[in-house]
Amino acid sequence: MAFLVRLLFYLVRLIPVRLAGALGAGLGRLVYIVDARHRNIALRNLDRVYPDNDDAWKIRIAHESFAELGRTAFELPHVYLRSKAFLLSRIKIKNHAALLQAKKGRKGAILTAMHHSNWELGSLAISMLGHQTDTIYRTVRQPAVDSFVLHARKRFGSHMHPRDAGLSWLPRALKQNHFIAVAIDQHLSNGTPVPFLGHEAQTTTLPAIFTNKYQTPVIGVKLDRIGRSFNFCLEFWPIPLNEQITDEAETMRIICDSFSPAVHQRPELWLWIHRRWLYLDEKERALHE
Repeated sequence: MAFLVRLLFYLVRLIPVRLAGALGAGLGRLVYIVDARHRNIALRNLDRVYPDNDDAWKIRIAHESFAELGRTAFELPHVYLRSKAFLLSRIKIKNHAALLQAKKGRKGAILTAMHHSNWELGSLAISMLGHQTDTIYRTVRQPAVDSFVLHARKRFGSHMHPRDAGLSWLPRALKQNHFIAVAIDQHLSNGTPVPFLGHEAQTTTLPAIFTNKYQTPVIGVKLDRIGRSFNFCLEFWPIPLNEQITDEAETMRIICDSFSPAVHQRPELWLWIHRRWLYLDEKERALHE
């Protein structure tokens, strides 16, 4: 299995990246047609967030979201195997000063992000810019494949921590002035209900725990694709938090709200096939039983 994955990655790496992305987008559009389960999840999510938009708009956004996911998947061999110089040449950096300012405080920072456009490239970019970065990741079931993916993610100096290894490393990393990358847009079964895009969703409170306890700065991160090519804009913004607010859910609401403009501006770039509002889906289903 690992051999086949490596072989596939190296073969796709030989295809020009724009062509690979176009092939992936085409496959994503095909998956939209044949994968009724995920198509329905995407359309249900869009119905929830954009109830006033017509069905044609929602279908178009869902369709393009599948294309973006396919494009991102077929770009992954280039993201994992191409040089730092090549990858950075395809990324425009906006407001890097927000990271540099946070670094001056010597408390580290929490980098909050979402699954928007080519998120693997966005994650790699932080370490490519020369910052010490720590990321919590979900291990792949096949150890050899996991080792291959882990090597690709760590190759520019990022520190990777498996989700089941606990968080004992995190305070030490902050003391060493590292940046901790946390995705805030995924359903977490033991999370706290917090509005995301205007609707309650079970959300990690990790950023709130550390900013409330240690006044760790929180920085928002988003990666926007420029057109449909392998060119991107990576943007950072400081998320202002009131030190007097100690409620974790309220802190996470402020953090999550700061991402709404990015999704609304380019909704086709977000991962609509994820059951982000499973918490509400289950509550609504229980009411009808």
